Formats: sequence, structure tokens, C-alpha cells
Amino acid sequence: MLTFALPTGRSLDSCIEILDSAGLPTEKLKKAGRNLVIEEASFRYLLSKPSDVPAMVYYGAADLGLAGKDVIEEAGIALTELLDTGRGSCFMAVAGPSAIAEKFNGHLCGLMGLKVATKYTRLAERTFGEWGVQIKLLKLNGSVELAPALGLADCIFDVVQTGGTLRANGLSVIKKTMPVSLRLVAGISSVQLRWNSLFGVVDSIGAAVRAA
Repeated sequence: MLTFALPTGRSLDSCIEILDSAGLPTEKLKKAGRNLVIEEASFRYLLSKPSDVPAMVYYGAADLGLAGKDVIEEAGIALTELLDTGRGSCFMAVAGPSAIAEKFNGHLCGLMGLKVATKYTRLAERTFGEWGVQIKLLKLNGSVELAPALGLADCIFDVVQTGGTLRANGLSVIKKTMPVSLRLVAGISSVQLRWNSLFGVVDSIGAAVRAA
């Protein structure tokens, strides 16, 4: 039996569409309800919080997983990225009010000590670190867009899709940093030990994605 780790929430529909177009059984998955473990034919699907999918794959609970690039990078664990599905396309970005945006137009040393609100603390620290900027991090798990207005942070670091929530809160994208989409991943040991079992499924998903 081949086990997939899939994210709950808004990404699940895209995952089901990908698997369905690749010819994998998804009828029970479409009617999962509150069930977190679904078995169909020779497949098992584990439904978990998006941020937990990389760990499910890394520690061997699942052979394959579908996860956003943002989640994978934030997890900071070694996975084998097999395929970019191109689904759920968005991007990571620094966003903030216009006064802060002006600072980014100058020398980056002027950003030292910037207060940044985000749930992606590992990724934010790495991104600003690559620019040679030390920041003060405020970890928030939701509604990060409120942080600048409340004086909790100068700007935010978050995933952006349409930008509508940013605009509604008086913010705009200052700097795009990384494209994000759903990626098909596997654990290194799974690739080494079970590639013969994985190859057919991976190839089918790749063909379906390319044909879309």
C-alpha cells in the first residue's frame, strides 16, 4: 500500500484534482468528511495540517506528500522534491505600509532591527539574513496583516495570492521573495528503498500535470 500525506484546507481540492487526473482512486477521499485516514484500493491518504505534511513524509509515515513550497521551506527538513505541480501558485513576500516601502528603496542597512510579523519565522530569518539584515521577529499564526496597524511590527512576511487582504488593511507588496506552488515530495529513504513502487505513480502525476 502506498501512503500519501495531503494538506487539509483550501489546498486539498487541488490535491484531489491532481490525483484524480493521474488516475488514482479518489472517491472516498472526496467524501472524507472528518476522517483523517482514507484507504482506497492500494492507496492510503493521510489528511493533516499543511505544516505537518513535510514531517509526515520525512519520518516515514507517508511515502509521498503534496505540500506548498512555503511549508516545505519553513519545515527546514530534507525532502526530495519530485515535481512542481504548478497548482496553487502564489508567492512569498514582504509587505507593509508605504512608509516602510520607502526604506526598501534605500540601502538595506537601513532595515537593521526591522520588526517583522510572520508565521514563517525560519524562512523570514533566512531571507533577511541573505540580505545581510538582522530583524526582530514576531510570530503570529494568523491575521498577520493587523500587526503593522497595531504597532506590533513594521512589516509582515507572508504568502500572497491575490493581495486583497493586504489592500484591505492598508498594506502592499514591497518585495517578492519566492514563488510558491504545490510540490510532490518524498522522503530520501523512500526514494532510495521504494523507488520501483513510487515511479509509476510519480510518472502518472507528472503526465497529468503536464497535460493540464
